[in-house]
Amino acid sequence: MSTNRHTIEQEELMAYLDGEPPADQATEALSHLELCPECQTLAADFRRVSQGLMAWELESPEVGISSEINAALEERLQKRGAARVSWPKLESRVLASRWVWAGSLAVVCVAVGLILTLTRRNRNEDRSTAYPSMASIEQYLMPDPNTEIAMARSAAPESISSNAKILVLGWRGYETAVEGKNGFVCMVERSWTSPFNSAQFWNPKVRVPVCFNPAAAQTILPLTIDRTEMVLAGLSKAQMIDRIKAGFDNKELPAPAPGAMCYMMSRAGYLNDAVGHYVPHLMFYFPVTDKSFWGADLPDSPVTLNPQFQGGPEPITEFVIPVGKWSDGTVAPTM
Repeated sequence: MSTNRHTIEQEELMAYLDGEPPADQATEALSHLELCPECQTLAADFRRVSQGLMAWELESPEVGISSEINAALEERLQKRGAARVSWPKLESRVLASRWVWAGSLAVVCVAVGLILTLTRRNRNEDRSTAYPSMASIEQYLMPDPNTEIAMARSAAPESISSNAKILVLGWRGYETAVEGKNGFVCMVERSWTSPFNSAQFWNPKVRVPVCFNPAAAQTILPLTIDRTEMVLAGLSKAQMIDRIKAGFDNKELPAPAPGAMCYMMSRAGYLNDAVGHYVPHLMFYFPVTDKSFWGADLPDSPVTLNPQFQGGPEPITEFVIPVGKWSDGTVAPTM
């Protein structure tokens, strides 16, 4: 993988998928994956191989090893019969080595399969976007409103989401499914809240549970509502960008209110094809600001700059802070 075209190496990509790098490097990897279809495809390959290895079970050595190998091992043992007096454990070691043969063979097969899969890919194929256009609206909707309500609530701890207002996506846009009591609003965002140049912008599999606090519900939620209405109205990306710019210029769209933030702590969501449900985190919104004021993206800093609004028409800076637990209180993977 050429570093002239990619900001992360294959080894760094694999480490990111395993949850090994620190938060600043992980966010850099996420930002690159969000916009690079080639790396998204490679990440998906790595994830499939990893899942295959986890599901693989070793067969009995007597079944998995050919009769020719067994015969060769027995002949070798016979030739070394005199040595058995001095080395009584030799035979058991050789027999045990059959397990090594079987395991090694399986690993080689998996590695060869991965190499063949990668080399068969046509590098000259146009991969400017994995999802070039909007799918049918049915693919973005969730048939069961109760399922969407439960997923929306999973964005935040129950102590918050149980009294929050819940929105669900319908044919005409987001609709109120449950009235709230605490000023928070929980919903499941779709792919069009991604950056406009994201390869995942039209991915119908994306489901992002989010729960806005009152300040964000007043100033950030309208952006999601507005984008959704424009998408369902059939506007192009260029038209959406122009309308958003005009909305901020005319003060029709508000700047982030002080204290605007949201919870994204659901283990049930699906951020994109490369990272799946990602890790639980909090997001904080500000008018455009220098990330150095927060110490974002510095070594060992837990604060990172989120790419959602970077380079987009919204004059917003968004920071992400990973947390150690999912919304249900269970321990999450370390970032």
